[in-house]
Formats: sequence, C-alpha cells, structure tokens
Amino acid sequence: MLKLGKIAAFGLIAMGLAACGTDLGTAKSVSPKGSAFDQHLYAEYITLSQMEYDEADYKDSDTFALRAIAAGSGKSPAPEAIGARKLPAEKVGELTAARGRLVAVLGAGAANRLPQPAARAQAMFDCWMQEQEENFQPKDIAACRAGFDEAMAKLETAPKPAPMAAAPAPMPAPQPAPGPFLLYFDFDSASVTAEGRKVVAAAAKAIVAGKPASVVVTGYTDRAGSDTYNMVLSKKRADAVVAALKQAGVGSTPVVVNYGEAQPQVQTPDGQREPRNRRVSIVLK
Repeated sequence: MLKLGKIAAFGLIAMGLAACGTDLGTAKSVSPKGSAFDQHLYAEYITLSQMEYDEADYKDSDTFALRAIAAGSGKSPAPEAIGARKLPAEKVGELTAARGRLVAVLGAGAANRLPQPAARAQAMFDCWMQEQEENFQPKDIAACRAGFDEAMAKLETAPKPAPMAAAPAPMPAPQPAPGPFLLYFDFDSASVTAEGRKVVAAAAKAIVAGKPASVVVTGYTDRAGSDTYNMVLSKKRADAVVAALKQAGVGSTPVVVNYGEAQPQVQTPDGQREPRNRRVSIVLK
C-alpha cells in the first residue's frame, strides 16, 4: 500500500524515525493471550501496524499497534468508531452500515464460533476506515473493503450450531447490545437514503435476532435553520426511520426521541450545515 503522499525529504523521515512508530516494537513483544479471537485479532493488527510502519505512516502504525497490544492482552477493542476518523461526508453512511453489520455478527457470537474470520472482518473494517480517511489510494481502499466483505460473507452465511440433544446447555454469557446504528440524511430532508436503508436493515436484523428490551430511535439536525424548525425536522427523520424499521420486519414499536440541532456529533457555529449532524441513531437496550 505505497502512499505517494507519504514520501517526504530524507532528512524529515530520519527525524521522524526517532520519535514515531515506537509502539510497534512494544506490540511485537507481547505474548498473546485470551480467546482465539483475541489472538487472531492481535496478529491482524500487528500486520496492519507493520504495513503502515513500512510506508512511514508512523501515526497509523502506532494506532494499530496499540490495538494489537489490547487484543494480545485479552482485551480486544471494539471496531473503530465512525467518529474516530475524519471521513469524507459521502462515505459516512456506507461505513456506518458496514460497522452495523460487523457489530451485529460479533454481538451474535461470531467471535466465539468463527474467531479467525471475525478477527479478519474487524481488522479489515479498521483498515478500510484508515484508508478512507486518507482517501487518495482507491486500490488500497478497495483492498481493505474486499477483505472486509470476504470475511463478512463467511460470518453471515455460516450455519448456526445445531442444538444439543442432551441436557439443556447453560445460559450463554450476556452479549453487549449491538449498535448504535447511525444513518445520515440529505440537507433539509427526512427521506431515508439508499445507504440509510442498509443501516436500517442491519439494525432490524439485530433487533429481530437479539430481541432487546427496548429500541430508541433519536433524530437530530445540523445547525442550519431555526431551533423550532429543526425540532420538527428531527422528529420527521426519527419517524421515517421507525417506518423503515417496520417495513424491514421489526414488530415492536421503538421509543422516539428528537433533539433538533442540540447534541451535534460535530460542533459547528449556528447556521452552518454539517452532514454528520443530520442523523438518526438506533440504540438497542
């Protein structure tokens, strides 16, 4: 994954070597422990860290190295949060939907049943996030996304384990509820986009499979327009998502909350448009 934008003068690279990329050596010294998923995830993050180090991207090398250390200590981190990267606005919905699918299968026990492809899917999602933030190497973005899709195909098509015919199995350990699921809207619109419908589908699948005690759908807007108008618009967006969930097979009625332009995901001056603030969250509890 050679990144032309990372080629700098030799003197600057030499200065950076002494101060950056030090976490990779620490990560490699870890003796991995924990579950099979933890150990596979450790190996995946070491590979990503080494690749970024070889390209002189020491910041991202350290990011992956720290995630490797956590996984190797038996405390695997969750897939990278959407807000952790400065993503192109038009890619936020696509990556949010992908993260929703990943969190759903991990929450359904894929890490225990299929630890290798589960670890691969998470690492490739984080790789996709990192490459999409840089957004100038389409082949690298495509490679990470293809790795994610290939691993997810194994997870989502794997047969469920057959029930035991002997004594009832012990209750499984509670899994954290997947999500939150985030979908984004066009300016001054309450219509669910095509990417948004993918997020709704992932959320509906998690709701039907997990049967959470409650589902909360919360609407937001950016800071363009008046407070009163934005409160109404955020309610319309939340109602549109509830209707989409019903169409996707969710039988229960979610709790609807709307905040208008309050509680933005990205802080902006009043009156400024911001795509990441025009959103609805679906939270399973």
